[in-house]
Amino acid sequence: MRRIVLVRIALVMAIVLSTALFAVTRSTALFAQEAEPEQVIPARVALVHAAPFAAGSATVSVFLDDLLVSDSFAFGDVISYLNVPPGTYRVRIFVGSFSSVPTGVTPALDVPGVTLDASTDYTVAAIGGSNGFPLELLPLVDRTPATPPPGSAEGQVRVVHAAPFASGLPATAVDVVPDAGGAPIATNVRYRDSTPFLTLPGGTPIDVEVRLAGTNVVLIDPDAFSLTPGQRLSVFAIGDGTHQPVRPLVVPAAASSARVRLAHAAPFATGTATATVTLNGAVVTNALNFGEATAYSNVPAGVYQARIYAGTSATGTPVFDGVVVFLPNTNYTAVAIGRNTATYPIDVLLLTDDPTRPPPGQARLRIVHAAPFAPTVAENQVHIVSTTGGPPLVTGLDYAEVAGYLTAPAATPFNLRLVSALAPGTTILDLPPLIFADGQVITAIAVGDATNQQPALLPLEDLMLTQIFLPFAVR
Repeated sequence: MRRIVLVRIALVMAIVLSTALFAVTRSTALFAQEAEPEQVIPARVALVHAAPFAAGSATVSVFLDDLLVSDSFAFGDVISYLNVPPGTYRVRIFVGSFSSVPTGVTPALDVPGVTLDASTDYTVAAIGGSNGFPLELLPLVDRTPATPPPGSAEGQVRVVHAAPFASGLPATAVDVVPDAGGAPIATNVRYRDSTPFLTLPGGTPIDVEVRLAGTNVVLIDPDAFSLTPGQRLSVFAIGDGTHQPVRPLVVPAAASSARVRLAHAAPFATGTATATVTLNGAVVTNALNFGEATAYSNVPAGVYQARIYAGTSATGTPVFDGVVVFLPNTNYTAVAIGRNTATYPIDVLLLTDDPTRPPPGQARLRIVHAAPFAPTVAENQVHIVSTTGGPPLVTGLDYAEVAGYLTAPAATPFNLRLVSALAPGTTILDLPPLIFADGQVITAIAVGDATNQQPALLPLEDLMLTQIFLPFAVR
């Protein structure tokens, strides 16, 4: 079982993005929006995994300073634009999947000085690792404040050569030519080279081939495509012909959003234990009570400074101050946990939600352990058992851990208990019968510390993607 907790991160943000971000919660909660902080337009960064260093997925983990961007970045994957505070960052890439910077593991790539300027768009590609070419970063500037947009009936496309299919730069040279013949669009493009953005009529089919330079040998023959007016695309050539086939990869230069909801499972006080949450200094709720959750809201993908304050205003010292990354087209539940003590500090579990529907007649259930009921963290470990007997469904679930989605029968009572792992005869939480509807996907958060708040279950519908759209001060 892997811990999916966002630990306190020592990443210091020199400049904080300004946004008016997501709000909405249960209809009983009241939300406030305070004055926006001073606006600083962020940089935007798209990431591309074009490094054919191994066969298969060639999965890597990517860290920006000490902040995890992705622990499952596979060859050919693209992360579209993320809003990132301007500044200089250390980028580290580790082969494999790591939820935090691993100790004793040498990164496959460690670049200490990647500078991102405000109001500038970048595409950063990991390339190489085959045929004698080292693994490295290829940073590309997509747009600066001085870059004019395409005309109203035009689009733009750029060709990037990231395919180390031969040894030595001269042997990698290619020409980009129209399928139907005519003058080449680009000639003698070598590995690591990229063309300028070429302006083309929108809506007109584009059909080209990539050939070995000066020959008729076709290396890549992508399907024809057309540009919508105003669209800007980068077409990458990727693969080494050994570990990975040589092929095109279209990288859309478009921003997209994550979908985020908040859940309050931190029993730091009796009563409502109201919390105020800010992202990049903007209050997104000042009325989130213990045991409540918001609906999903669209949030521009990117890096955010998250703070939680005890009470109904963003004043005083926050009880949590950390950094989160929201990736595009991903659903998240950010769960506030802890008692605000040395043993159980306020923290955030950032869960990646999977709303995939189960087979007919079934439901899916994920259980989150956010109940600090014991004096020590070690004593908080639980097993999840069925009251009908049989082996435990989940064993050794630690505080701040998540049990992956289980399949449960629909329309049938599903009885579960959380029992102490150290004293299996001691029931921590005896859940009422759960009866799932056909096709439901539920995240169930065990909450309460038995002192400030009694143990209980906070169930959330992962398929309820009701969204609220607010104006954002980001790009």
